[in-house]
Amino acid sequence: MRHSVLILQIALVSILVGCSTLPKKAIITKTHVARAIEMETNFANNSAKFAPPGEAWFEVKHGSSNVLIVAPHATRPTREGKLRFPDGGTGSLAVMLAELTDSTVIYTTYASPSDPNYYDDNEFKRKLAEIIETEQPRLVLDIHASHWYRPYDVDFGTMNGESIRGNRWIIKSLMSYLKDEGISNFSMNYFAASAHETVTKFVSQQGIPCIQLEINANYTGHQHDSETVRPQMFAQVLQGLVRFVEHVKQTK
Repeated sequence: MRHSVLILQIALVSILVGCSTLPKKAIITKTHVARAIEMETNFANNSAKFAPPGEAWFEVKHGSSNVLIVAPHATRPTREGKLRFPDGGTGSLAVMLAELTDSTVIYTTYASPSDPNYYDDNEFKRKLAEIIETEQPRLVLDIHASHWYRPYDVDFGTMNGESIRGNRWIIKSLMSYLKDEGISNFSMNYFAASAHETVTKFVSQQGIPCIQLEINANYTGHQHDSETVRPQMFAQVLQGLVRFVEHVKQTK
């Protein structure tokens, strides 16, 4: 009996020693997710409305970190004369990520008269250029949502490697932090961000590494033709991104 107990104890110690790291305490709370859901309700209410006269159709919240966050499709964009669907959940995800990491974020708040991820000649892109010139971020995260029929959890759009400007560690690190949250089905350049005048292309042309994150709508928690909300999955992707941004802030 004692021999069996000893073997069990040795086995448990071996398992613990074999683990390179122990789990970290969760940092995303119910309050964070509830705030995101409430915030997303406001995005949805204004998504198909154009801004009142004299009011901007996007908003900027400034932070002090070296990561800039962009959500160009938080509301419905106008492309080729027609309003398209929004990337539901990306507005609240971007704002919560910015708040939790003290990062600057720019995101649409009303229907955009000119799609910021399709055209360069609009106020959103001009403001984005101004932020880049003033703040000189180390990295830009361009946040989008993919249809929940897509086979991946997250697709990394890098213009086939061009937009990260040789910084492969960014992708490896981001994948690692997302994997820690149980998100592991990745894709590269399904949406490469190289067609049209995308945010990622625009930022990269100014010498700043940028990734277009196409996050499956199951994780953004809000789907453009469904009211389904998956709070835990939203919390998982938010927590992974928060930890990644904090890592970038501390990395020289």
